[in-house]
Amino acid sequence: MLWMILLLAAGIGFMVYQLLKPLLGRQAPMDRLGRFVNPVDVAAEIVKPKRQEYRQGIGVLARGIERSGLFNRYRKNLRKTLTKANILMKSEEFIAFQAIAFILGLFIGFLALGPKPLALAIGICGLAIPSVFVRSRIKKRLKVINTQLGDTIAILSNAMKAGHSFFQAIDSVSREMTGPVSEEFTKLQKEINFGVNTETALENMVSRVGSDDLELMVTAVLIQRQIGGNLAEILDNISSTIRQRVKMKGEIKALTAQGRMSGWIIGGLPFILGGMMFVMSPSQMMLLFSEPLGYAMIGIALLSESIGIFIVSKIVNVEV
Repeated sequence: MLWMILLLAAGIGFMVYQLLKPLLGRQAPMDRLGRFVNPVDVAAEIVKPKRQEYRQGIGVLARGIERSGLFNRYRKNLRKTLTKANILMKSEEFIAFQAIAFILGLFIGFLALGPKPLALAIGICGLAIPSVFVRSRIKKRLKVINTQLGDTIAILSNAMKAGHSFFQAIDSVSREMTGPVSEEFTKLQKEINFGVNTETALENMVSRVGSDDLELMVTAVLIQRQIGGNLAEILDNISSTIRQRVKMKGEIKALTAQGRMSGWIIGGLPFILGGMMFVMSPSQMMLLFSEPLGYAMIGIALLSESIGIFIVSKIVNVEV
């Protein structure tokens, strides 16, 4: 029985990895944008077979979702979320991934447990896996951007002090910085080159990133462009403020490390103990998955666990 569960778990992991594999690609965003900038070069480019097969497989379901007109509001919000995560995928394609993950989890749940409520819970977990991945990617990307923003503003300020224009300062950031900041400022530069108004391009960048610190910088730039003033001095003050905020966030994270570790241990301890008891006495543990009272006990335990994790996260997450 144990080896069958381990085999099913390995199969689920492999299938989920295959579903999320297109999301894990390391393709540079500017390579994707270059397809629109240099259409002549793209015409001579040979489409990769794997990418073409992926489009033919998921694309059929994605086009069906798009033509049906379903989930319009969800697709609109999902498009913004995928943009913040810098995932080059249509919202319809992502919904197709969610549907496939749900059906796959439901099938594996019915195959392992039969027609039981827990099998439906496994399908719902499969449905939530892509969304959890996207939220995690947004959080990591936003953290990197906020960390780089102090140096970014310093480069802008130094370029302005050297007599460069604001557009030349943006070009300096896109060339000298690395990571997501360089990608976003390169997109900003491309939008301005395409004829988009500078104010609109800056607002688009803030909408894509979703960073409060970046919004503070853009707001200062927009006000300066309307009423005038020394932009380099304003950027220096903002850079100092952002550096202090990043430093304070690091200190708070260090002070709350013990509480966060306690939350992880307390949250994971019931599952670890449940797994150990299942290994030592599987017949007794299977009563939880075969009796109505067992389902009720599992539901109450998961609800209590969720409430405890929520309370601990609210305590240790201090907004700056």
